[in-house]
Amino acid sequence: MLASACGGESDPAEGTLCTPESAIFCRCPAGDPGEKRCDAAGDAFGECEGCDERPPVEGGQSPGVGGGTAEGLPLYRACSDSAECQSGLCSDGYCTIACEKVSDCELYVAECVPSADATVCRPVCESAIDCEPFGAPPSLCGYAPAIDNWGVTVCASWGAQHELVPNDSDCAPFEHGDCNLGYAHRAHVCTAEGLCADGCFGNIDCPDTETCSSDGSTLGACN
Repeated sequence: MLASACGGESDPAEGTLCTPESAIFCRCPAGDPGEKRCDAAGDAFGECEGCDERPPVEGGQSPGVGGGTAEGLPLYRACSDSAECQSGLCSDGYCTIACEKVSDCELYVAECVPSADATVCRPVCESAIDCEPFGAPPSLCGYAPAIDNWGVTVCASWGAQHELVPNDSDCAPFEHGDCNLGYAHRAHVCTAEGLCADGCFGNIDCPDTETCSSDGSTLGACN
């Protein structure tokens, strides 16, 4: 899976992470293919290159989290009925607003994300703990394409549609939270090359009923 983008490269020398100046595939934030290049010392990869920049987004007009009046709950507070919310919309267990473009949602606070039954502003997250205050049934931090197809991680009651960060996305080597968003036991980790991948390095990466074939230094499988 992690083949070099430059054919014919030899394996890295002992004590190095990668062959100097070689390149491997990586996934851009919008889902397009890119490549990341090994540095001259062979000890780190650079950022994913060849990726388009996300178009500038103006700050949305929606009110921020917090505050609130007797008229109802503010955005992203847990709710059970739309009548409880200032916005008049309760979706996935928290107050939100409908959106048609990225800028309809408050910049850095929420993203406009389509789902099966609605396109609404969903609060942004980096890991599982960020979503604990939002909604019931349990709100999870998950990956999804925003309305502009830019990959984002947001809180929602995903159910069976819960997705982690896609394979081959950039991550800090062995920082598995960059890939599994803080949900251990999902057999989704960050490799030494700094790419998200299915597999494991220890039993904590596997479902409770399975064990990892890795010795902790190479990518293994859960069995």
